[in-house]
Amino acid sequence: MIDNKRLKPISLVIMESLERRTTLSRKHTHYLKALQKGFEGELAFDRMTEQLGLGCIVVNDLFLQPSMSNAFQIDTVVIIGETIYLYEIKNYSGDYYYGSEMLLKKPDFEVSNPLIQVQSTKNKLKIFLKELGYTFEVKAFVVYVHPEFTLFYAPEDKTMILPTQLKSHFTALKNEMVAMKKPPKNFIKNFMTYKVKQPVFIEDIPNYQFSDLKKGMRCEKCGGFELSIYRQTYQCDNCSYKNIVNSVVLASILEYQQLFPTHKVSTHIVYSWCDEMVSKKRIRRVLNALSKNESRE
Repeated sequence: MIDNKRLKPISLVIMESLERRTTLSRKHTHYLKALQKGFEGELAFDRMTEQLGLGCIVVNDLFLQPSMSNAFQIDTVVIIGETIYLYEIKNYSGDYYYGSEMLLKKPDFEVSNPLIQVQSTKNKLKIFLKELGYTFEVKAFVVYVHPEFTLFYAPEDKTMILPTQLKSHFTALKNEMVAMKKPPKNFIKNFMTYKVKQPVFIEDIPNYQFSDLKKGMRCEKCGGFELSIYRQTYQCDNCSYKNIVNSVVLASILEYQQLFPTHKVSTHIVYSWCDEMVSKKRIRRVLNALSKNESRE
């Protein structure tokens, strides 16, 4: 059972918006590509966990804030009976060389060994479970999902899953599901009570101002600005996608809110943000409908 679908991280959403609306430096372009590749890897892993079926609980993209210990982030957990499988997902590609502290990709690229990170996350999760009063077993793994990833000199570490080991790992999980009972009643409810919204890592995002960004509404399919607006519908001149105008206005408002979460949203500012492509009357109607939906929630 999949408990929640993975959403695109807000940092990635913001960076993709900025890529369309301004010119990114080489550093920030590299950061964007890393976020995109990481998210692609997580989605690839999700397709694998979806094949596990109903005998387990899968929770994706967790940011937990325990009441008595530090907050921490988890890519995916699979819960089978009273055992939690914790996964740190990596979408590295190419030839890497193993080191106890760093992984090296020649000629001069290094990343911290993910086994260090996953061990830290495992410890935090065990402390959190103890706070909740549960004694679950926690098994933590770093999983490399890219089929073109090679790790030279890798030790025979049972907490590391290489691309060629993924199939056998999930076969073992399915076999284990057959004999396991369900988790204790209310465990998932108690566990998820401490899930909070993942913060934006501001230090990795370039500074930007409203005046610096390109204005206009973006196609909901391809992200382009080349839209033909009709009375009730619009069509993208780039990819030929069609939808109602109110939908792209709403998407533009949500994009503005993501980029400027502390700014007040008004008809005038949205009119400017949309590059005056639709009337203020239409914008006002969409804002009113959005306000009503938010109040009902």
